[in-house]
Amino acid sequence: MEAQSLSSHQHSWWFYCFSLREKLARSHNKNNAPHHRKIQALILYSECHNLTSVAKSVGFVHQTVRNLLNRYLSGGLEALLKENRGGRRRSYMTHEEEEDFLKEQLSSSLNGEFVTVNSLFKAYQERVGHKTTREGFYALLKRHGWRKVSPRPQHPKKADAETILASKNKIFIRGEKSKRFNNEKEYQKIRLMYQDEAGFGRIRKLGSCWTPKGYRPHVASHHIREYRYCYGVVDAHTGDSFFIIAGGCNSDWMNEFLRQLSAAYPEDYIILVMDNAIWHKSQTLNIPKNIEFTFIPPYTPEMNPIEQVWAEIRKLGFKNKVFRTLNEVIDKLEEVIQTLTAYQLKSIVHRDWTSAIFDFK
Repeated sequence: MEAQSLSSHQHSWWFYCFSLREKLARSHNKNNAPHHRKIQALILYSECHNLTSVAKSVGFVHQTVRNLLNRYLSGGLEALLKENRGGRRRSYMTHEEEEDFLKEQLSSSLNGEFVTVNSLFKAYQERVGHKTTREGFYALLKRHGWRKVSPRPQHPKKADAETILASKNKIFIRGEKSKRFNNEKEYQKIRLMYQDEAGFGRIRKLGSCWTPKGYRPHVASHHIREYRYCYGVVDAHTGDSFFIIAGGCNSDWMNEFLRQLSAAYPEDYIILVMDNAIWHKSQTLNIPKNIEFTFIPPYTPEMNPIEQVWAEIRKLGFKNKVFRTLNEVIDKLEEVIQTLTAYQLKSIVHRDWTSAIFDFK
C-alpha cells in the first residue's frame, strides 16, 4: 500500500490522519485560503483515497500530492502551509552583489552610454562567468529600479555645479539688497517668476501618438517659416502666469512685455529669473520700478523651469497639427494658454530649492 511506503517516520500514518483532522478543524480561516487545495488533498488521502484519485480531484499532478504528504509527515501542518513557491533560490548573485555590479555601471549610465541593453548584459555575463538569459537580466534591472528613459539634453559648455549653486544663492541675496527697499512704496508681495520667450510657427514637429498594432498614422507636415513669439512668466510658488504674443524677440518687444507685466501686478515686487539673451541685457530696456532681473548661468536651461511650460504647450496644441495661416497658430496658442490652470503650471515649475530657502509669504 502507498500509505505503508510513507509510514517510515516515528509515528504511524493514522495518527497523523487523526492529528491532521484535529488541526484542520482549527485552521479554517482566511489566512489558509491560498492553501485550500493542499489541505483538501490530505483530507481526501486520509479518507483512504489513492494518490491518483486525489490528484484528479484537486487538480494536482500525482507527484505534487506525494510531495505534500511527505512535507506534512516530516514537518506537520506548519510545513505544509509554508509557501515555498517563488523567490530567488537559483540566483547567480546575491542582492548585494547585484547592487555592487550596477553601481559600477552607474557612471556610464549617467553618460547615456547604454542606448541598448547589450553592453550592460555582456558585462553582467562576464561577471557571473557564463551565459544567462536576457529575460532574467531584465528582471534584475527591474528589481533594482532601472528603466529606459530619454536623457535630458545638456549643453557641453554648461556651468559647473559650484557656479549654479552661486547663482541660486544670488537670487536670495538680491532679495535683501534689491532696490525695492530704496523706494518709498511698500509692496504687498514678493514674486519670484520664471521668464522666457518661445517661437510658435507653421513648421510642425511630429510627436508620438496612440494607434492600434499594425497601423501607423500619416500626418501632413510642411516647412513654411512663419512665426510668432510668446513672452511669458510663471510664479515659482503660486503658478500665477502672464503671457503676451509678440512679433519678435528684441528690446522693443521686451519693453512692451515688461510694461504690461508691471501693470498686471502693480502692488507686487517681481524678481524675474531669465536667461542671458541679448535683449534681456539691452541698454535700451526700460525696467519698471517693481521689477528686477536675475540671470541664470549660461547653458543651464534647467534652472528656468518655464522651458517645461513651453514643452507642455507644444504637446497640448501643436504636435501633429497643420496650420493653414499664421492666425491659426496664434488662435491655437491663445486657446492652449487659457486652458492651463495655476495648479498645472505650479506642478510644472515647482522646484524644492526655491521653496526650501526663500520665504515669499
